[in-house]
Amino acid sequence: MRQMLSTRRPGVLVALLTPGVALLLAGCGSDGTDKAAQDRSSAPRTSATAAAPSSDPDATPDESPSASPRPTDDTLPADPATDASAQVDEAFRAAGVVALQGNLRYIDPALGAPEDIDKADAQCADLQRNVANPDQVAARRFSTGNHKVSMADGKRINTLLSNTYCG
Repeated sequence: MRQMLSTRRPGVLVALLTPGVALLLAGCGSDGTDKAAQDRSSAPRTSATAAAPSSDPDATPDESPSASPRPTDDTLPADPATDASAQVDEAFRAAGVVALQGNLRYIDPALGAPEDIDKADAQCADLQRNVANPDQVAARRFSTGNHKVSMADGKRINTLLSNTYCG
């Protein structure tokens, strides 16, 4: 049986689409080669093209007017693969945060605030250390003065964090 995405929870749709958009913006799928540059570089050079006379009388035969100076190390761009990788990592982290906020709101509408991300990080650390009574710790950690999180919701939060967020 086919299920449709719920339109009541726009955060879920955003969480599903964000990684794909991040990949498109980061330029994934391109191998970084320029077809025109390949065609120019693969053209065979003849002695006539290499020793073409220059219109500048002071130019030496090795210099050509179209040749550009070689770039130095300080003018070379940073490694594009590293920069793109960092951008993709940042986009995935942002998508994970958006998904976490939406899922916390699904558990309890009072949850999902930006400060809950820090609470989730701390709860992940406690889950990795196998803290005693993690559901009680989560319920206490995510409760505020105006809102109390139940033990059952603490268990749901821990399940959510363990399955999707904690790395």
